[in-house]
Amino acid sequence: MSAPTVWRDLLSEVKGTRQRVTVHLYGGQSLKGVVVDVDDVNEVVVLDEYAHGSAVSAHESPVHTVALSAVQAVTVHRHE
Repeated sequence: MSAPTVWRDLLSEVKGTRQRVTVHLYGGQSLKGVVVDVDDVNEVVVLDEYAHGSAVSAHESPVHTVALSAVQAVTVHRHE
């Protein structure tokens, strides 16, 4: 199983929930947010930076689209 497939499967499990994740990219950058979409065709994940409640689907805050091939690691944060 390739790395992008592993990240796609993991991120798909938390898609649409209020579960926050940090996506660590090759090169040292990381992005935090809530997964609002995982596009299997284009192999990208969409993170909403400040999503809470209904904003999870409304994209009411900064949205980042990340190619799964650029993902080095993913951290799924505990609910607090």
